[in-house]
Amino acid sequence: MGKNENDNKTRDKRKLSARLKDFLQRSHLLTSALIIILVFVVCYACYIYSDARENGLSFLDVIIYNLLALAGNDYEFTETPAGRILGLIVLSLGVVALSTITGYISSALVARKLNVERGIKKMQNMKEHIIICGFKNDIKSLITGILRKNKNLSVSDIILITAAEDVKLQNLRDDDGLKGLLILKGDFTEEQTLKNANISKAAKVLIIGENSEGLDDELIDSRVFVTALMARNLNSKCHICAQIRTERYRNYLEAQGCAEVIYTDEYTRYILTTSTNYSGMSKVMSSFLDNGDGISVQLEPVSEEWIGKKYSDLFDWYKKEKNILLLGILENMGVEKEIKHSILSEAQKSTNYGEIIQKLKTVKDMETNEPRLNPGDDYVIPSNSGAIILGEER
Repeated sequence: MGKNENDNKTRDKRKLSARLKDFLQRSHLLTSALIIILVFVVCYACYIYSDARENGLSFLDVIIYNLLALAGNDYEFTETPAGRILGLIVLSLGVVALSTITGYISSALVARKLNVERGIKKMQNMKEHIIICGFKNDIKSLITGILRKNKNLSVSDIILITAAEDVKLQNLRDDDGLKGLLILKGDFTEEQTLKNANISKAAKVLIIGENSEGLDDELIDSRVFVTALMARNLNSKCHICAQIRTERYRNYLEAQGCAEVIYTDEYTRYILTTSTNYSGMSKVMSSFLDNGDGISVQLEPVSEEWIGKKYSDLFDWYKKEKNILLLGILENMGVEKEIKHSILSEAQKSTNYGEIIQKLKTVKDMETNEPRLNPGDDYVIPSNSGAIILGEER
């Protein structure tokens, strides 16, 4: 418990430090403006309390003489002690103001250059892209697998958000197979980091977590949970997939409408227990998922022409026309919010009060992405369904 508290305090200090740094950077311009105003005030004091007016100088002359002194020219417009003291103050403030403005411009140019290098500008123009939050040692295999299963996707459509070491990230940048991959260095639990990745226009968000700070499984999953909540808040239509290490957070994520929650220990436990009864089960499961031969379990939307028809008809069509085995139906396929909105929109078009009530009950009790494996031949295919198929990847 003490370790967890220390980790939380460390993260809080880092967040506070980052916010303070950001405030100071944004306050450069304000500081410069205040110093310039103060310079004008002191110049006016010089004009009033020195012998400038007696020498026939105007307020504009006082400002010009001080600016020339700041530039290195040795001009004198007053001989009174008060005027010279005020002149020194103007000179000092001018140096500070000039340094502040120069520093602000330099930092802005450097930040702009870094943003361009990090691809933030390009990220802001992306649409329907995939965001991967977190880093794992086999991240390259994960990305290449995503590209292989999504033929219309290129590596430049993927953004990786991670706080991993620069050495690991440089290995990804140097990899010829990952040229064009956009890497955003930062904490994906920060809202601004997700906004930099243009999450509002993203199609899918994959959260795998990372253990860069020596956190335990509970804390890693808590970061995944926070990221999923922010992602859903920033983009209600994106498909969110989260990988977790503890079973408790699976219930939390499912309650918040996370489309895919992957609890790896569950699959491992199933394969281990089943393998005690059946020899070769691990290879069968590997073949189902993807063993490299191009045959695997896939999902595809069921076209409107099959809605309301029998399962047996669709099964025969897949087998005869495409030589694909239909394993079952995925009911209410897609993002929960979009499906419910579609059902409610259809209900509003009806003039039958009883039908409207029935649809409202359906929405209330509905579970998205509910698999029906090998249903009976007379099973009627509902709307918003997906086909669970075993065949060649397309």
